[in-house]
Amino acid sequence: MAAAANPRERLRLTILVSVLVVVAAAALVYSLREASGGGGSAGASDLDYTAHELPLLAMGSPTPGGAGAASDANPFAFRPPPTPTRNLTPPPTPRPTLPPRPTPTPRIARGLDGEVKPPPPPFDREYIGHLGPTPTLVAAFRKGDGDSAEIEVATVGQVIDGIFIVRAIGLESVTIGFIGYDASEDTSVPLSDK
Repeated sequence: MAAAANPRERLRLTILVSVLVVVAAAALVYSLREASGGGGSAGASDLDYTAHELPLLAMGSPTPGGAGAASDANPFAFRPPPTPTRNLTPPPTPRPTLPPRPTPTPRIARGLDGEVKPPPPPFDREYIGHLGPTPTLVAAFRKGDGDSAEIEVATVGQVIDGIFIVRAIGLESVTIGFIGYDASEDTSVPLSDK
């Protein structure tokens, strides 16, 4: 009948027998200890309380100026101050003084007649490409970002915002000039990667 029991019953029976064996072994060890006298602790007759003869400590008076004079002295008595130790660290080396940085001179631009003018404003648009055949290229510019971006187109020679003039349209850049400024002030605007 035990062979017909399912594996779960066998496991339960094995655990129960194992627990019983462990409890029986613990009870046997405990009973053997009690029988031998006092629960396994050594009896009072087993301890040895013999006195050992130790030599007495000799208390001599300290000799002033002897080997132990510094350690035997009264810490509250006045003594001469200790000799100061020489400072062996080298003095710090001064840092070399650097020459002052040059102040940048403001950029001065030239007008058409060579007179000095303030620098022109920066071009505030992105070059996003060109349209049309080679002799009549049209440049496309984007002004602003996101949903409020405006797209503008311009041909060579056209003025934008009354300030910027399109001087040349290339495949990868556009040359922008400024109204009232010399051609040496022209700037190149690269094709945007956005």
